[in-house]
Amino acid sequence: MRALLLAAALTATLTAAASAQTGPNAREAYVERRGLIEIDNQCRVLERSIRDALQVGLTQARGSLLREGWSTAQVRQLEQSVVAAAQSRQCNDARSREAVANANRSFASWANAGTMQFPGWQRDWTARRGNEGWRISQSIDAPLAATFGVRQQAAAQRLTLTIPVARGAPAPTSARLIMRDQSRARATEISLPQRVAYGLSAGEAPETAQREIPSTRSIERLDANRSQAAFSFPDEAFRDLLTLDPRETVAIEVQNGRATQRLLVEVGDIAAARAFLTLRR
Repeated sequence: MRALLLAAALTATLTAAASAQTGPNAREAYVERRGLIEIDNQCRVLERSIRDALQVGLTQARGSLLREGWSTAQVRQLEQSVVAAAQSRQCNDARSREAVANANRSFASWANAGTMQFPGWQRDWTARRGNEGWRISQSIDAPLAATFGVRQQAAAQRLTLTIPVARGAPAPTSARLIMRDQSRARATEISLPQRVAYGLSAGEAPETAQREIPSTRSIERLDANRSQAAFSFPDEAFRDLLTLDPRETVAIEVQNGRATQRLLVEVGDIAAARAFLTLRR
């Protein structure tokens, strides 16, 4: 998705919001999208579907900044600068009109896409429109192959973990989702050096602030005599997952006999992926 060109005068008024190592793309995308949304707040120049698509893109850009080492306070400072600059514009400003025209062209096709990738620090979310199968999914390859996300079967959508079962092998017996209990602890800042040193485990909640969510298991028969174990989690687990910080990590502990395997899921831009699926086409 190509960047929108907001006028240079807007960008020039921004303060230096962070000293963290970061490329220009996420910052520029955040400035452009937040600036256009603020212009629309004042002048009502965007179609609703385009504004909604811009909001999804803004959520992506914010998540990218946080994962690249920006603090929440630094992103807030950047937003304040962008909003102030946009509010200084007149509704008939030629550069604003050009930016709006670019947004209409770029985001119209983006909003109508059937599938969209939402990259994270190590893992991606894939959002797919449709009436069957995975709507939002993240692939896990270690310590075992699995898929986690929202799966639709008929009219029902469930937060689900699926694990292939080798022929003749015992299927996992249980799985529990472990995430931060937001009533007991706030999200903590995770620096880029922490992320580099500890990988996805840097985003896990401390043991004193964790909550565990059980699942229900079913065994699904596939073609060619294959099968998979499917673990479904309650709807509130997905609701809470959407509100976590994009730098966080949730864990799934899978029990198979006496062995326990711990799978890590990057929260990333799951909220943006879900919002993408709700866009009016």
